[in-house]
Amino acid sequence: MPASRLRGGMHDRLWQTLLWLAFAAAAWWAVQPGGIIPSSMTGLPAIVWVALLVRAAIGARGGWTLLVATWAFFLVPWLVVLAWVSDVSSAGWPPLAIYSAAYPAALAVLLRWLDRWRWVIPLSVVAGVLGLSLEYIRAEIVFDAWPFHLAGHALWGSGQIMLASMGGVWACSLLVFAAGGLLAAALTASRWQRLAWESVLPGVLLVIASIIPSPVPAEMPGATVLAVQTNLPQDNKIGWPIERQQADIESFLSLTAESFDDPDLVVWPETMVPGFGFDPATMQLLDELGPRADVLARWPRLIMQSATESGTSWLVGSPTWSGIRIEEGAVEATGRFNSAVLISPDGLLQRYDKTFLTPFGETMPYVRAWPWLESLVMDVGAAGMRFDLDVSERTLPLDLTARGGDVWSLATPICFEDAVPSVTRSLCVRDGQVDVDAIINISNDGWFGSSNAGRRAHAVAAAFRAVEMGRPLLRVANTGITGLYLPDGATATSLEPQIAATMTVNVPRYGGQTMQARWGNWLPRLCVLLVVTFVVVRIAVGPSKRAA
Repeated sequence: MPASRLRGGMHDRLWQTLLWLAFAAAAWWAVQPGGIIPSSMTGLPAIVWVALLVRAAIGARGGWTLLVATWAFFLVPWLVVLAWVSDVSSAGWPPLAIYSAAYPAALAVLLRWLDRWRWVIPLSVVAGVLGLSLEYIRAEIVFDAWPFHLAGHALWGSGQIMLASMGGVWACSLLVFAAGGLLAAALTASRWQRLAWESVLPGVLLVIASIIPSPVPAEMPGATVLAVQTNLPQDNKIGWPIERQQADIESFLSLTAESFDDPDLVVWPETMVPGFGFDPATMQLLDELGPRADVLARWPRLIMQSATESGTSWLVGSPTWSGIRIEEGAVEATGRFNSAVLISPDGLLQRYDKTFLTPFGETMPYVRAWPWLESLVMDVGAAGMRFDLDVSERTLPLDLTARGGDVWSLATPICFEDAVPSVTRSLCVRDGQVDVDAIINISNDGWFGSSNAGRRAHAVAAAFRAVEMGRPLLRVANTGITGLYLPDGATATSLEPQIAATMTVNVPRYGGQTMQARWGNWLPRLCVLLVVTFVVVRIAVGPSKRAA
């Protein structure tokens, strides 16, 4: 072949690859919260972006060019989607976008590297297994966890959502990646026999989704819950000025009283009670210190009084300082926790302390092993924030006694914990069985600043826990989105973000057990094992020849 024709062919293939990548990145952005596709219609467009990426990968000439181009094309929409991070840390925004864009780039390169085998293994299988493996590594392994904007999130509310009860959100992602691989094969294959082979994995997943029965609520009374959505800026978690606390707490109490109609439970969001918390020993010491400690004990005392006077249990988010002491005029504590506190009408307290701290929001992954380095990173990237929380190891549920006398066992993940499948599962499952009646998540989504896209991404990521565990999930979030999500993949009701409002919901009871609850993250781990096997065998046997 003449050199000029060879160069021309390589040049044409380069531009075709870049065009596929540009379309893939645009399609990916379109299905994210805040994109141009409504959340109720993101399933098929999600498959399209995967197909375009796969098509670019299998048609690319050079691996390094593909890596750099994919990274660059996906970096732009990731920067847009993660713009809310700049409100918390302007220095952390670009690195997080660069890191996130690395995953589609890695997927493209691995697809190209393993493309030599797609005549033996269906492209839908290769795309599905690779895509899910990388997503699992990002969402649960590296940097503790980064579980937002997963491919499977596009299926919330669709007919395929029951896959999550079998294999978690991971099964939904597997369907999206596999269907994208099938569509990419359709753009290149010329024989119907080949497409029939490619259709096996997506077809099996669709059949499974159609035969899994939707759960039905038990024929017994539900629990009536008054959810109070506050609307405070995020800086109340970093530093809550004393002069603002009076007005803020009074507004919360007023909002609660206006909608109060003898519910079984009142829920306030995460960190909405300032002070040192409800630990009895801490409150006793503060009382002994007299008026000078009044500002630290005032609000927990007032909330306890409000709960007992209402005759209803309250679940509130609060910091907890335990084992406090006075050293050189300063208050020190042996333990500091981010807590969900359940206050019974008789004044009895139950508490869940957060077991999984938010990466880069409450802890610094890896760097935390060197406090001096963590302090340096904090000074550069997040001035004003303090990483001084401890991690609890107690995962037992809280017991709510409803007005009718029924006892409800509640898992209460706090904020980011609801987005990580394995964390929420650890709060719901004992000996392979779900032993809670409902999941109530309290969050402070003031982190997202003015970006409602970030709030919607968090809400959708959390909603999958309802299907995975087979139990209703109620989120109550500062700045929103507060909503009730059901085990059949439906959003029962929700509030608009960035407003102070309440909603009263009836939380139904469900029975039964799900495969995801029993076995946890079995599906992504199996896919990672398959990828490792693929890579080892590929290296061992070398490239194979394609069929003619």
